[in-house]
Amino acid sequence: MFTAPFRVVLAPKCVVLSIVVMAFCICLLTSRAVAANVNDPLATVKAGTKQVLDLLKENPGISPSLKQKTRAVVDRYFDFQTIAMRVLGPQWRQQPPEKLKAFTSEFSRLLFDAYIQKIEKYTDEKIMYKLQEKQGDYAVVDAVITGGQVGPIPIVYYLHLKKGIWKVYDVMIEGVGLVTDYRDQINDMLSRSSFDDLLKQLNEKIAPN
Repeated sequence: MFTAPFRVVLAPKCVVLSIVVMAFCICLLTSRAVAANVNDPLATVKAGTKQVLDLLKENPGISPSLKQKTRAVVDRYFDFQTIAMRVLGPQWRQQPPEKLKAFTSEFSRLLFDAYIQKIEKYTDEKIMYKLQEKQGDYAVVDAVITGGQVGPIPIVYYLHLKKGIWKVYDVMIEGVGLVTDYRDQINDMLSRSSFDDLLKQLNEKIAPN
Protein backbone atom coordinates (compact mmCIF):
# COMPACT_ATOMS: atom_id res chain seq x y z
CA MET A 1 0.00 0.00 0.00
CA PHE A 2 1.20 3.50 -0.73
CA THR A 3 2.05 5.17 2.54
CA ALA A 4 4.17 8.22 1.71
CA PRO A 5 3.81 11.05 -0.81
CA PHE A 6 6.19 11.35 -3.70
CA ARG A 7 6.74 13.95 -6.37
CA VAL A 8 6.72 13.13 -10.08
CA VAL A 9 9.94 14.43 -11.55
CA LEU A 10 9.90 12.69 -14.92
CA ALA A 11 12.67 14.74 -16.45
CA PRO A 12 15.86 13.59 -18.15
CA LYS A 13 18.58 13.04 -15.54
CA CYS A 14 21.33 14.06 -17.94
CA VAL A 15 21.45 17.74 -18.90
CA VAL A 16 22.47 16.87 -22.44
CA LEU A 17 19.61 14.37 -22.72
CA SER A 18 17.16 17.16 -22.05
CA ILE A 19 17.60 18.36 -25.63
CA VAL A 20 16.54 14.99 -27.01
CA VAL A 21 12.98 16.25 -27.19
CA MET A 22 14.23 19.15 -29.29
CA ALA A 23 16.11 17.02 -31.78
CA PHE A 24 13.08 16.18 -33.90
CA CYS A 25 12.30 19.87 -34.50
CA ILE A 26 15.66 20.78 -36.09
CA CYS A 27 16.81 20.21 -39.65
CA LEU A 28 19.50 21.53 -42.01
CA LEU A 29 18.41 25.10 -42.72
CA THR A 30 19.92 24.84 -46.17
CA SER A 31 18.14 21.63 -47.10
CA ARG A 32 15.26 21.41 -49.54
CA ALA A 33 11.87 19.94 -48.66
CA VAL A 34 11.93 16.18 -48.22
CA ALA A 35 8.77 14.16 -48.77
CA ALA A 36 8.17 11.30 -46.36
CA ASN A 37 8.30 7.86 -47.91
CA VAL A 38 6.90 4.89 -46.06
CA ASN A 39 9.79 2.86 -47.44
CA ASP A 40 12.43 5.35 -46.31
CA PRO A 41 12.90 5.94 -42.56
CA LEU A 42 15.61 8.53 -43.19
CA ALA A 43 13.23 10.62 -45.31
CA THR A 44 10.59 10.23 -42.61
CA VAL A 45 12.84 11.75 -39.95
CA LYS A 46 13.86 14.59 -42.26
CA ALA A 47 10.27 15.32 -43.27
CA GLY A 48 9.13 15.46 -39.64
CA THR A 49 11.81 17.94 -38.65
CA LYS A 50 11.09 20.14 -41.65
CA GLN A 51 7.36 20.26 -40.95
CA VAL A 52 7.94 21.42 -37.37
CA LEU A 53 10.56 23.96 -38.43
CA ASP A 54 8.15 25.36 -41.03
CA LEU A 55 5.52 25.76 -38.32
CA LEU A 56 7.99 27.70 -36.20
CA LYS A 57 8.72 30.06 -39.07
CA GLU A 58 5.03 30.59 -39.79
CA ASN A 59 3.97 30.94 -36.13
CA PRO A 60 6.57 32.83 -34.07
CA GLY A 61 6.11 32.35 -30.35
CA ILE A 62 4.48 29.44 -28.55
CA SER A 63 0.70 29.78 -28.84
CA PRO A 64 -2.19 27.33 -28.38
CA SER A 65 -2.52 27.19 -32.16
CA LEU A 66 1.16 26.34 -32.65
CA LYS A 67 1.01 23.69 -29.94
CA GLN A 68 -2.01 22.08 -31.59
CA LYS A 69 -0.42 22.07 -35.04
CA THR A 70 2.90 20.79 -33.70
CA ARG A 71 1.23 18.02 -31.73
CA ALA A 72 -0.50 16.87 -34.91
CA VAL A 73 2.89 16.58 -36.64
CA VAL A 74 4.55 14.86 -33.68
CA ASP A 75 1.72 12.32 -33.46
CA ARG A 76 2.35 11.34 -37.06
CA TYR A 77 6.01 10.58 -36.47
CA PHE A 78 6.25 9.33 -32.87
CA ASP A 79 4.70 6.06 -31.66
CA PHE A 80 3.68 7.15 -28.18
CA GLN A 81 1.92 3.85 -27.45
CA THR A 82 5.10 1.85 -27.99
CA ILE A 83 7.13 4.41 -26.05
CA ALA A 84 4.70 4.14 -23.13
CA MET A 85 4.76 0.33 -23.31
CA ARG A 86 8.56 0.23 -23.26
CA VAL A 87 8.72 2.75 -20.42
CA LEU A 88 6.34 0.70 -18.26
CA GLY A 89 8.07 -2.59 -19.04
CA PRO A 90 6.45 -5.51 -17.13
CA GLN A 91 3.85 -3.13 -15.67
CA TRP A 92 2.29 -2.87 -19.14
CA ARG A 93 1.05 -6.46 -18.88
CA GLN A 94 -0.22 -6.00 -15.34
CA GLN A 95 -2.63 -3.12 -15.90
CA PRO A 96 -6.12 -3.13 -17.49
CA PRO A 97 -6.61 -1.53 -20.94
CA GLU A 98 -8.30 1.59 -19.60
CA LYS A 99 -5.36 2.38 -17.30
CA LEU A 100 -2.85 1.75 -20.07
CA LYS A 101 -4.78 4.10 -22.32
CA ALA A 102 -4.79 6.75 -19.60
CA PHE A 103 -1.06 6.36 -18.96
CA THR A 104 -0.22 6.58 -22.67
CA SER A 105 -2.31 9.75 -23.01
CA GLU A 106 -0.88 11.46 -19.93
CA PHE A 107 2.71 10.40 -20.57
CA SER A 108 2.59 11.54 -24.20
CA ARG A 109 1.30 14.91 -23.05
CA LEU A 110 4.17 15.14 -20.58
CA LEU A 111 6.72 14.41 -23.30
CA PHE A 112 5.09 16.86 -25.67
CA ASP A 113 5.11 19.64 -23.09
CA ALA A 114 8.86 19.13 -22.66
CA TYR A 115 9.21 19.06 -26.45
CA ILE A 116 7.33 22.30 -27.04
CA GLN A 117 9.36 24.09 -24.37
CA LYS A 118 12.57 23.10 -26.16
CA ILE A 119 11.20 24.26 -29.51
CA GLU A 120 10.82 27.76 -28.10
CA LYS A 121 14.58 27.82 -27.44
CA TYR A 122 15.50 26.86 -31.01
CA THR A 123 18.24 29.08 -32.42
CA ASP A 124 20.57 28.15 -35.26
CA GLU A 125 21.31 24.50 -34.56
CA LYS A 126 21.65 22.22 -37.55
CA ILE A 127 21.37 18.46 -37.83
CA MET A 128 23.07 16.03 -40.18
CA TYR A 129 21.48 12.63 -40.84
CA LYS A 130 22.46 9.24 -42.15
CA LEU A 131 20.69 5.88 -42.27
CA GLN A 132 22.65 3.53 -40.06
CA GLU A 133 20.66 0.33 -40.49
CA LYS A 134 17.39 -1.00 -41.89
CA GLN A 135 16.22 -4.56 -41.32
CA GLY A 136 12.66 -5.50 -42.14
CA ASP A 137 10.28 -3.37 -40.12
CA TYR A 138 13.00 -1.74 -38.01
CA ALA A 139 15.49 1.02 -38.78
CA VAL A 140 18.12 3.15 -37.08
CA VAL A 141 18.89 6.71 -38.18
CA ASP A 142 21.99 8.52 -36.92
CA ALA A 143 22.08 12.28 -36.52
CA VAL A 144 24.52 14.88 -35.23
CA ILE A 145 23.45 18.30 -33.93
CA THR A 146 25.93 21.10 -34.58
CA GLY A 147 25.94 24.84 -34.11
CA GLY A 148 24.55 24.90 -30.58
CA GLN A 149 26.21 25.77 -27.30
CA VAL A 150 27.16 22.16 -26.49
CA GLY A 151 27.73 20.54 -29.88
CA PRO A 152 28.39 18.35 -31.68
CA ILE A 153 25.84 15.99 -30.13
CA PRO A 154 25.20 12.50 -31.55
CA ILE A 155 21.61 11.27 -31.67
CA VAL A 156 20.19 7.90 -32.68
CA TYR A 157 16.56 7.50 -33.76
CA TYR A 158 14.95 4.05 -33.53
CA LEU A 159 12.01 3.54 -35.88
CA HIS A 160 9.65 0.74 -36.80
CA LEU A 161 6.92 0.28 -39.35
CA LYS A 162 3.47 0.54 -37.79
CA LYS A 163 0.51 0.13 -40.10
CA GLY A 164 2.76 0.91 -43.04
CA ILE A 165 4.19 4.11 -41.52
CA TRP A 166 7.68 4.62 -40.09
CA LYS A 167 7.46 5.93 -36.51
CA VAL A 168 10.02 6.75 -33.85
CA TYR A 169 9.77 4.55 -30.76
CA ASP A 170 12.97 5.59 -28.96
CA VAL A 171 15.73 8.17 -29.17
CA MET A 172 19.25 7.92 -27.75
CA ILE A 173 21.60 10.81 -27.20
CA GLU A 174 25.22 10.39 -26.17
CA GLY A 175 24.47 6.81 -25.20
CA VAL A 176 21.48 7.57 -22.96
CA GLY A 177 18.06 6.44 -24.18
CA LEU A 178 14.83 8.34 -23.68
CA VAL A 179 12.89 5.17 -22.86
CA THR A 180 15.50 3.82 -20.45
CA ASP A 181 15.79 7.12 -18.61
CA TYR A 182 12.06 7.48 -18.05
CA ARG A 183 11.64 3.77 -17.29
CA ASP A 184 14.07 4.07 -14.40
CA GLN A 185 12.09 6.97 -12.97
CA ILE A 186 8.72 5.26 -13.43
CA ASN A 187 9.98 2.05 -11.82
CA ASP A 188 11.29 4.03 -8.86
CA MET A 189 7.94 5.75 -8.46
CA LEU A 190 5.98 2.50 -8.71
CA SER A 191 8.20 0.90 -6.08
CA ARG A 192 6.84 3.49 -3.65
CA SER A 193 3.29 4.03 -4.92
CA SER A 194 0.35 2.54 -6.75
CA PHE A 195 -0.31 2.78 -10.48
CA ASP A 196 -3.40 4.86 -9.79
CA ASP A 197 -1.31 7.32 -7.82
CA LEU A 198 1.15 7.54 -10.70
CA LEU A 199 -1.70 8.42 -13.08
CA LYS A 200 -2.94 11.05 -10.65
CA GLN A 201 0.49 12.60 -10.28
CA LEU A 202 0.97 12.69 -14.06
CA ASN A 203 -2.38 14.39 -14.49
CA GLU A 204 -1.58 16.97 -11.83
CA LYS A 205 1.82 17.69 -13.34
CA ILE A 206 0.44 18.56 -16.77
CA ALA A 207 -2.97 19.93 -15.70
CA PRO A 208 -1.89 23.60 -15.82
CA ASN A 209 -1.08 23.19 -19.54
